[in-house]
Amino acid sequence: MNIIKKIFRRRVKPLHILEYLIFWILVFLVRLLPLHYVHRAGFLLARIFSPLLKSRKRVAIENLSYAFPEWSASKKEKIADQSLQNIAATFVELLWQKKFKPEDIKKRVRIKNFELFKKIYSRNKGVIFLTAHFGSWELAIQSLIVYSSIPVYAIVRQQSNALIDRVITKWREMFGGKVIPAGIAVRKIIQTLHSRGVVAIIADQSAPKESISVEFFGREVPTYEGPAVFSLKTGAPIIFGCTVRQPDGNYVMNLVEIPTDDLKGYTPGNMLELTKRQVKITENIIRQHPEQWMWMHKRWKHAK
Repeated sequence: MNIIKKIFRRRVKPLHILEYLIFWILVFLVRLLPLHYVHRAGFLLARIFSPLLKSRKRVAIENLSYAFPEWSASKKEKIADQSLQNIAATFVELLWQKKFKPEDIKKRVRIKNFELFKKIYSRNKGVIFLTAHFGSWELAIQSLIVYSSIPVYAIVRQQSNALIDRVITKWREMFGGKVIPAGIAVRKIIQTLHSRGVVAIIADQSAPKESISVEFFGREVPTYEGPAVFSLKTGAPIIFGCTVRQPDGNYVMNLVEIPTDDLKGYTPGNMLELTKRQVKITENIIRQHPEQWMWMHKRWKHAK
């Protein structure tokens, strides 16, 4: 009855209700699987629906041509397929999310140098955890919450379907994390960092064309400057980390502090330099494991 009241109160579109029902059918089917088969189900799902995603694959191959012009057509096609499989595996793992226990997260994601996070967090300046749409970005944030037992405020874009968005938000907060919708995030981010809290940001997608331009794979592209601005204005250090999927479906994450000691205070020059550093470290890990990044996104649509 409660869900019916919410549907009518929020004037949810009929299509959203259908999507919501399909969503729960997928959740039910995925949760029948043992955890070690979940990523394989994602790979299979990608192969089944690949013919319906030709336009997304074209975008991926176009992006790969920007980033790796020296690659053969067959290699770019192979990486595009693997990237789609990685996205599908991440989606299926999200559907399995409710069954995760803290010990499952620790088995699924090994943070190689968690001591670095503890050391930086002990400075009492707050922490900005920066990641990318790479490996499983969902588990990257969840693992930091589980390992640290500290609430992490994750900046996320809300789903267009409010019914599904409400469910996913509950899953994202099940280990003590907090979700902040991207559109209203600035004040809460500043408040959290001043309170010595932890904020997680995914900042590797295309920014509005009026944003600052930073070189990414050899081309100048508009880039979100938010992480650099928040760091320089609050003094909070930035830690970068991405989960790298292993052959057995588990992940390894290595944390890296982005240096800021030589950037004193907020200035446009310091903001640009710090943004360049975060983009460069993102590019480096993508170069190491290109099949694990989301190439289907139009990252270069405003490139110069």
